[in-house]
Amino acid sequence: MRPKPRRQPHHSSRPGAPNRRAHPPSPSRQPELPPEFGQLFDALDEVYGDPRTVRTPLDAELWASAFLGGLWTAALQQDDEPEGAELGLVEVLELVGSPRTQAVLCALASVASPEVAARAAEASERLFHKGVRRPDWYGAALQQVEFLEAWSVSDVFADGELLIAAFKRGKDRYAFTATVANNAQGTVVEVLLVDPVDLPDILGEIRAEFSEGPEGVFSLDRLDAGELRRRLEPAVRETLVDEEDDDEDEYGGEGEDEDEGLDQLEQLGEDLKDDPSLQTEAVDEAFAELDALAALEHSGPDGAHGADGADGADGTEPHGYYGEDEEEDDEGDDFAALRALMLSRLAVLPEPAELPGGADFGYDLDDLPPLLDEFTSAEEVRGLPHPAIVREWGEVFARLGLTEFAGDPPLYGPEKFDTLINVLIPARVNADDAQLELLEPTAVAWARWSTRRFGLAEQVCDYLVEAVGESFEDFPQSYADPVFTMDRHMFGFTMQSSAD
Repeated sequence: MRPKPRRQPHHSSRPGAPNRRAHPPSPSRQPELPPEFGQLFDALDEVYGDPRTVRTPLDAELWASAFLGGLWTAALQQDDEPEGAELGLVEVLELVGSPRTQAVLCALASVASPEVAARAAEASERLFHKGVRRPDWYGAALQQVEFLEAWSVSDVFADGELLIAAFKRGKDRYAFTATVANNAQGTVVEVLLVDPVDLPDILGEIRAEFSEGPEGVFSLDRLDAGELRRRLEPAVRETLVDEEDDDEDEYGGEGEDEDEGLDQLEQLGEDLKDDPSLQTEAVDEAFAELDALAALEHSGPDGAHGADGADGADGTEPHGYYGEDEEEDDEGDDFAALRALMLSRLAVLPEPAELPGGADFGYDLDDLPPLLDEFTSAEEVRGLPHPAIVREWGEVFARLGLTEFAGDPPLYGPEKFDTLINVLIPARVNADDAQLELLEPTAVAWARWSTRRFGLAEQVCDYLVEAVGESFEDFPQSYADPVFTMDRHMFGFTMQSSAD
């Protein structure tokens, strides 16, 4: 039997003969998203709409912002950086290459951090050239985001600040309010997405509330774009979220379901690695983050709905996620879900101006002795007994303020005083009866001295003293709280001054 002749490589490439691969790819090898991803995507679709079919960029951006918020929350809980997982997930979305993942990539390109957004845009472009269509809203997403207006609602004590910012892109107009609490180290404690149509009413209500309070305590000021970014961007970046210890998520999964999902993701990774034409190095970290995606269960704003209503009277697109039920107390939207959207909008604003001459404002521990000397020699303090105890309480106020509050001592408002009186001192300071007896008189003296020191009006001082007195109504219960008692005995310090 004659041996078969070897087939020459160039024979298969001659004109009229099709090129052939020894092992053509099987259609079943096209990577797909595991069911757990689909469940997460479906849950987000219920809140914000399917990013393939929504009508405006904002709908899709809210979807992507919530998706990124889940990754960010889980990364915090794992003491990890979220950007690595985000980059890996961009690779996963491109590898799957479906219309759904194309829509998600387009949304990520609008709201993710600069590096992740650039990678998502590049991946979307490659998929587009492969024939994967972009969603209909994509063209509108290429328009520039425009800053409309910003307002600040603050108090003279710098206890906190309500920042209001409005933006537009094409027909999309939207605003968010962020409450920055300086008694919580200058972090965001509440955020709301609101319809700009409601801003005049919101500002009117704020002005009405000011008229009912003492003159000179609160102020409403318009901010330019750079000043808004200076005040809000650091607060957003510094804000963390509390870790949730839920064992069961709303997608019908407990811990073992998450393990099963992780196994499926790892199997997908192995399948992808079998094909050398697919780049899988960047997706390994993303596969390890399935349990991170479970955090998305906390990422949808309360009471939010899809955006299927008719156009608004001003030609803008209406949305259902502005919170339609105003009768119930609104605790705000989910910060993690809006974090990426907020940062992406702040990033289009001008860089904030630097302080002139590299000025350094603020107190440090070296400044405390002269500050305490000034306090103990003030007329508000001279009549109090046991100067050593009074001075030590003054040092407690100053030290806790430096470590726990944004802003410097000695001027504290009602919120900071209440945190001192009913949280920090019960949890940190072991004091005997004689020392505790002088706590309220010292706090009142501190309030009167500090307001006089800053030249504030007498009615402002009276307002603060009244608020301090109200906080002390809860102090006995706070100081006796079993959790606070255990904390201060285990981790607090004991006052050294005495009445002798």
